[in-house]
Amino acid sequence: MKSITKILIAVIAVLTTSCGIYNFRGANIPDDVKTFSVGFFSNEASYVNPSLSVDLTEKLKTKFQTETTLNLKSDDGDYQMSGVVKRYEITPAALNAQTSAAQTQFSITINVDFICPKHPEKDFSKDFTSSTTFDASTEFSSVESSLTAELTEIIVQQIFAAIALDW
Repeated sequence: MKSITKILIAVIAVLTTSCGIYNFRGANIPDDVKTFSVGFFSNEASYVNPSLSVDLTEKLKTKFQTETTLNLKSDDGDYQMSGVVKRYEITPAALNAQTSAAQTQFSITINVDFICPKHPEKDFSKDFTSSTTFDASTEFSSVESSLTAELTEIIVQQIFAAIALDW
């Protein structure tokens, strides 16, 4: 039993010291990247949810503060994120036997511009989209807040994965 404990301790020691860019949460952030900044995400969608830009910006800040060791800067961080809400829309998703909508699809698309001055090979401009369906007999206004929060969380995770996990 003592030899298993010694082996386990050795494996943990190797894992925690072998590579400086990984941590137990799986982030893949270079050692010289210490800060991040999130610019305001303007809303250019045809339908504008007035709180979406602020909510998205704050959720991104919170995600990077809680999931990494990076420090937030107001601008010019080692990781810089900004972007645009490109799409915020509802469309018919499925028809019923009477050829009217049985399901409605709600979609959000965010374009993110990511810049890493210390590692320009990581830079990108990319769309992130999430969507869900709901019963067409349901008023969108009654589910808009909860669905927007759900889709925004998914998009924030997609953005985080693309930046911090290099996916």
